[in-house]
Amino acid sequence: MSLLASGRPRPSDGTAPVVQLSQGLAIALVAAALGYALHHLPFLEDHAMLSAALSVAAAGVAAVALGAVAVPSRRRLLPVVVFAPGRTSPVQPLERRDIDFCVALHREALGHGFFVELGDRFMRAYYRTFLDSPHAVAIKTDVGGQAVGFLVGATRARAHRRWTLRHRGATLALLAAAGLVGHPRVAVRFVRTRLARYLRTWRRHRVNESAQRSVVAPDPAVLTHVAVVPGARGSGAGQQLVEAFTDHARRAGADRALLTTLAGEGGAGGFYERLGWRKSGVHTTADGHRVEEWTFALEVAIP
Repeated sequence: MSLLASGRPRPSDGTAPVVQLSQGLAIALVAAALGYALHHLPFLEDHAMLSAALSVAAAGVAAVALGAVAVPSRRRLLPVVVFAPGRTSPVQPLERRDIDFCVALHREALGHGFFVELGDRFMRAYYRTFLDSPHAVAIKTDVGGQAVGFLVGATRARAHRRWTLRHRGATLALLAAAGLVGHPRVAVRFVRTRLARYLRTWRRHRVNESAQRSVVAPDPAVLTHVAVVPGARGSGAGQQLVEAFTDHARRAGADRALLTTLAGEGGAGGFYERLGWRKSGVHTTADGHRVEEWTFALEVAIP
């Protein structure tokens, strides 16, 4: 479980103008490339004024649309630090109005993940998949009406991945690509460490979707993200969320739940060990982070 270090906005580091300039140049290049491509379409090869105007207009609209997605929103809601000497309220389902809270807390508490670098618009769409998927759990806990923690995960990991690829894959891919515009270093790292793997996953989904549905092996649950603001530490919020997730996974028929957390002092291995989870491995991520894998055996609920 990761905890928020600060609830105050960070001061600007002075790089915003540079980022905006790089984004503007990238959008201009996209417009030029689109204009060139459209110009060479068969029905535009006559160089007529109308054809040229349509080409320029289409390229401009596409570039502006991409820019609207790529330029990050200036509005970033950071969670308020609250003090919670007592226990939190019962766990409740996440609502769409909570997504900004989740994104802000994720950015602060789980900022080592790659998805954060794809921008808040991508993160909002990503969190909506957990609210909408029939194979996922999205829950929160609060104190006095103020959300202090959240958890998202899949009760059936493979089924949730298939649902996401089928129903939100194109949207997430577009938002991810837009988030990489103007961030060349992030884009290069994505191409080097993830692109091939994501393409293989997409091809497997397209070719073997029906075959995957026939797999009879148990589909494990995966606790994907959990975070709690520091003022709620000691209130039992994290334990409430994790236990609620394992209850959901058990009722969904999963035989085990899985998660990863940072290894060492930056991770939450000790917390999960106290809750009965068992460390099952250690590996290094594509970004060079050492993470621990933890497993929780579930007794399947009998209706």
